[in-house]
Amino acid sequence: MSNDKDMQQKKEQSLDAETLREERKQREEKEDRAADVEARKVLRTLTSEKDDEHTNVSLRTVLGGDILASGWFRRQFWFIVLIVVMCIFYISNRYACQKEMIESTKLEDTLLDRRYKALTISSQLKELTRPSVVEEHLSDTTLKVSTDPIYSLPVTGEDTAQ
Repeated sequence: MSNDKDMQQKKEQSLDAETLREERKQREEKEDRAADVEARKVLRTLTSEKDDEHTNVSLRTVLGGDILASGWFRRQFWFIVLIVVMCIFYISNRYACQKEMIESTKLEDTLLDRRYKALTISSQLKELTRPSVVEEHLSDTTLKVSTDPIYSLPVTGEDTAQ
């Protein structure tokens, strides 16, 4: 009799263990389904086309990144990228233009300096080649200014052929 009772207790314990396992399995499946439903619900809200116009934009939503998941931001993403690229091009173009303007100004100043220097040298050359200045420089030498008038030598075609 005690054998039968022991066997029966073992059967009951194994049945209880099986029912506990089944209950635990059912509970886990129910929790998994609930988590799956919750995840699908969150996914639908994030990917829905419906835009909440009255969403509060606060520092916390901006810093937390919640604003990046909003419908408005997702719809305007490529427009924002286009604006950023255009700003980068604008800034780089302005920098290149300023660089060329600085170089142009530098070259204009150099050209002006060289023109002034050429004008100065030209005026000094004209001053030194004046007949009065040349005569002053020749006064110390044996060369004198000619007092005879200029005359030209007639040249014929036969003289030039030889």
